[in-house]
Amino acid sequence: MRPFWRVKKPQLAILPYRHDPKYKFVLDLRAFGKGRKFFKRRSEAEAEQRRQKTLLEIHSREAIGLSPREMSNFVTARKTLAEYDKSIDDAVDFFVNYLERVRRCNTTVAQLADEMIETKRTDGRSKTYLADLRHRLGRFCQDFGQRPIAGITFDDLENWLRQLPGSPQTRANYRTVLGSLFGYATKRRMLDMNPVAHIAKPKLIDSPPEIFTVDELRHLLETALSVEPDVVPMLAIGAFAGLRDAEIKRIEWKEVDLSRQYIEVKASKSKTARRRIVPIQPNLAAWLRPSTGRQGRVVPANSRRKLAKVRKAAGLTNWPNNGLRHSFASYRLAITHDAPRVASELGHTSPQMLYNTYREVVLPDEAERYWKIEPQSRDAENVVAFTAS
Repeated sequence: MRPFWRVKKPQLAILPYRHDPKYKFVLDLRAFGKGRKFFKRRSEAEAEQRRQKTLLEIHSREAIGLSPREMSNFVTARKTLAEYDKSIDDAVDFFVNYLERVRRCNTTVAQLADEMIETKRTDGRSKTYLADLRHRLGRFCQDFGQRPIAGITFDDLENWLRQLPGSPQTRANYRTVLGSLFGYATKRRMLDMNPVAHIAKPKLIDSPPEIFTVDELRHLLETALSVEPDVVPMLAIGAFAGLRDAEIKRIEWKEVDLSRQYIEVKASKSKTARRRIVPIQPNLAAWLRPSTGRQGRVVPANSRRKLAKVRKAAGLTNWPNNGLRHSFASYRLAITHDAPRVASELGHTSPQMLYNTYREVVLPDEAERYWKIEPQSRDAENVVAFTAS
């Protein structure tokens, strides 16, 4: 071993760096437990070198002021950590992280739920999504709202989900929302891991989507045309363009371009916050043509009451869940056999789910009939033309 007076003192040296075309200089701080820092210009490296020297001088003065007992404790701690191949810095990081979790573990489930909902709101999530989030988290907070988020165990969550009334799909929806809540807590360092990730997903029965038959949809549209004509466009757009209910409620007539035959779903009005262009099929154009020149929203005032009136007049005792959009997806895939294309029109990010869900739901001849559903108004057009002449 060399005498202590010959031990070379670590230097804050700026060295040339030849392994990166962008960063030309490196300041080696590894002897001081700080790794290396890279710089594009030497002036930047020199500025950081001066800053580090100032910090070392400050720390040296503080070290001189340590009592013999504090110095002894430091040396003992360093030796103890070295047995586990850890440093003082590792111990500090670990303990600060622990104290941060302890400080935040007093946050209740209700407080965290409110915080997450507000974060989602400022992120621009839709009103429908936020309403669903408030509903499901509100139900969870009825039982756990006043408990610290860090005190909720895996067993608490699993038992609560299993005892929920409703279908497996309902439990799956709640599991998704709780996964978001506890994932948010994990990102905030309130938890080490997300307990929901270890709860098995409810087994869902792979049943085909609910859709309208060709005759049901034709009857529905013809009834609407005679009872409440101003709801026909929203029904036709759902059935023949596949827009979501929430998207139909947001779009305006200026976004329905019959001359160029497309509907623009703006990012601000899309569920996925992505703009898309949906082509207007010939039969949809026939249903929309009488509304040429209209302004404002496509969905008329009092649409809920008017739809109830149409449904009653049509004698539809069963309204399929998301039936118009599911019908579009099923009949469109059957006629085009092009899952990526239909997925793009629906606003899906992947065609796989579409292909798995809607393939072979309807027969090809039914698909041909579906895309020929048009308003029966040719006789009326002839009468108008005759009168005009």
